[in-house]
Amino acid sequence: MTAARPTAGAPADRGWVWYLAGGLVLVAASCALPAAGGTSGPRVALYLLVSGSAVVAVAVGRRRHGPAGSLPWWLFAAAQAISVLGDAILAGSRDGPGADGFPGIGDACHLARYPLLMAGLMILARRRGRPGGVAGVLDSLMMAVAGALVSWVYLVAPRLALDQSPLVSLASVAYPVGDLALFAASLRLFFDGGRRPPAFYLLAAHLAAVLATDARYVPRQLDGDYRVGGELDVLWLATALFLGAAALHPSMSRLEVGGTRPGAVLSVPRLLALTAAALVAPVVLAVQCVRGETSGLVVVAVASAAMFILIIFRMAGLVADQHRAAITDVLTGLHTRRHLEGELSAAVDRALRDGTRLGLFLVDVDHFKAINDRYGHLVGDGVLVEVAHRLQAATRPGDVLGRYGGEEFAVLVTNLRETDLATVGERLRRQVGSEPIRISTRTTTDHPTPPDGGPPSSASTGSGGLEGGGLAGSARSGPAGGGNADGVDTDESEVRGEQVIAVTVSVGAAAVPTHAADPFHLFGAADDALYAAKSAGRDRVAVSGRALPPAGGDDQLAVSGASEAL
Repeated sequence: MTAARPTAGAPADRGWVWYLAGGLVLVAASCALPAAGGTSGPRVALYLLVSGSAVVAVAVGRRRHGPAGSLPWWLFAAAQAISVLGDAILAGSRDGPGADGFPGIGDACHLARYPLLMAGLMILARRRGRPGGVAGVLDSLMMAVAGALVSWVYLVAPRLALDQSPLVSLASVAYPVGDLALFAASLRLFFDGGRRPPAFYLLAAHLAAVLATDARYVPRQLDGDYRVGGELDVLWLATALFLGAAALHPSMSRLEVGGTRPGAVLSVPRLLALTAAALVAPVVLAVQCVRGETSGLVVVAVASAAMFILIIFRMAGLVADQHRAAITDVLTGLHTRRHLEGELSAAVDRALRDGTRLGLFLVDVDHFKAINDRYGHLVGDGVLVEVAHRLQAATRPGDVLGRYGGEEFAVLVTNLRETDLATVGERLRRQVGSEPIRISTRTTTDHPTPPDGGPPSSASTGSGGLEGGGLAGSARSGPAGGGNADGVDTDESEVRGEQVIAVTVSVGAAAVPTHAADPFHLFGAADDALYAAKSAGRDRVAVSGRALPPAGGDDQLAVSGASEAL
């Protein structure tokens, strides 16, 4: 049971604002206190109070707003707590400039927070729903390469070149490496498809402040210019305040909710960020050349090559996404008419060249206009989606299934015998009409998605495949119930919030080379057969030149419903 959220305008909603305001007052008071002779006791006490308040804020926010999963927040709180411990150790171990005591136990505490923050970010990104997929990984790698290049040229390499002890060199390099790893972990959070409530931006501000202040900490230590409680610590206090405000904000409970937008959308902000990342290497190269330094040119060249490869892969992904969108019907997830026509032309050429038989089946939902008129277009869309599901379950791997237009579907089946046309068409008809379609009137319909997550499959293997004919079906004697003037009878299940509609289809079939020798005439022959099936009473199969009676031997209409008669 989730905790009740406070209503808008309630005092609890403003807790994060009061927290920020109080924290800023304490920070200002800390800055106003004198620091004579080194560090001031009251000044350090205020610093530790503000920094430690973020840990308490996370506990209070977790209790008040009750997010679904609290592990990431406890990891963030642990990272902040160990950072406060490191500050307390630094304040108690030295007074004044800290270069002589660098690195110390306090620095070990500060470095220990990096894995905690990264673990929290990775868990949070995983729980937020839809990741960016391959595109998100490529975007993250491009940003990470740019960050690694800047970090190496301007932070890591200069520290390694100094004449200092191995321990100091290790610590001075560990900070930028930790920042880089934290930056890479943050990218996954920014490139996923989750929602971005205010708590998201407060947490992002916390991470940005951590990266910015840590980038200045090591140089200040090595220059002997760092003092606990000094002005640099004001920025560190900002990191604590942002974390506490994020935890206290009511929207922190929605931070782990998955989004409805794909994580790999190339939005304008993302495009600008990737453009800036791609320009980092040439800008660094230009700066190094102006300064007359050649020590980092090899690293720049390696980073440029890596960035070029990543951009090529990203462009290839965009092209593939555009192609997939062009050949995929938005409603049903099947192939589009344009793709079907291209496949039909190629399949006819192969059949004539190899001496095999290609079958084209046009499947039309009977009385679909009556369904739309009676129940509305949302229910009609649900019917089309379910028909697509059932047709997918009836096709073999290698067959091509698509939505040709409106309520009409097309199936291309290869390697047919002449007698298979009627058999396959009848089993297609039975598969769709095997049982009434139930459409929820309270939820939206789901589009069928290929199992592999790639382009829509030409076919999926049904339970009970047909060898030779290639289509699976289930036995059915015909739809139940009688028809009205529209051919639609229904049983409106208002209590369950769904419509139960028995749907039938008419099927027209033709083959190459039996009925045509080119795509144009093949489609014309199948279309004429479909018209014949409709004219003969619907809910039946017509092979080019002849029509078959319905399974029950009656002339019932195609759609008999359940709403008022069952």
